[in-house]
Amino acid sequence: MKRNREIRAAARQAMNGHWGWAILVCLVYGVIVAITQAPNSIGSVLRLGMSSRGMAAAAAAAGISILGSMFTLFVGLFFTNPLSVGFNNSIKAYYKDADYNTVGNMFKFSFADGKYWRNVAGILLMNLFTALWTLLFIVPGIIKSYAYAMTPYILKDNPELGPNEARLKSIEMMRGYKGKLFGLDLSFIGWFLLCILSLGIGFIWLTPYVTTAHAAFYCELLEEQAQKAE
Repeated sequence: MKRNREIRAAARQAMNGHWGWAILVCLVYGVIVAITQAPNSIGSVLRLGMSSRGMAAAAAAAGISILGSMFTLFVGLFFTNPLSVGFNNSIKAYYKDADYNTVGNMFKFSFADGKYWRNVAGILLMNLFTALWTLLFIVPGIIKSYAYAMTPYILKDNPELGPNEARLKSIEMMRGYKGKLFGLDLSFIGWFLLCILSLGIGFIWLTPYVTTAHAAFYCELLEEQAQKAE
């Protein structure tokens, strides 16, 4: 398998001259996620601000906060979660096939390929098991998040697998490679710090770069395992 610096170079080469398409889909996805999270955030702010204004105001704010949390949870489960499958795979198509219809592919791979409920269940299981491991200890939760990291790609590339089978296949694929993907993420730490110093503006470029590098990692992993199987 290529070294992490080679994977980053492959991602940059695929993006060369076409950064705009990756930036666009990242912005659209980010805005959608932010909108779906807004009711929960607004409810939390109201609850905090109204807590000192009497019991009636605090109770009303608590009710709004609960409704906001329920809305965010519902929309996340049935919209944002499957959208993450389309987002990751639109970037993969962008990297692997030079398919620059990134926004259209995101919605297509999420909702229009006949696998919507499978995507919902697959990401739900991935998030649920990650959360359960995190409840035990933080470190096992992080390790499991890397074990499940290939699930969105597998859901798209292996339609014959059920949602939980896709999660288990990700565990199998990532056996011995979790540390390598962690190292790939860690190699962006300098860029991450620069983005913070730029008041977050730099994330407009860093987010598509990291996401494309993840897609490149998945493609390299597939090639590596195909060679081992020969």
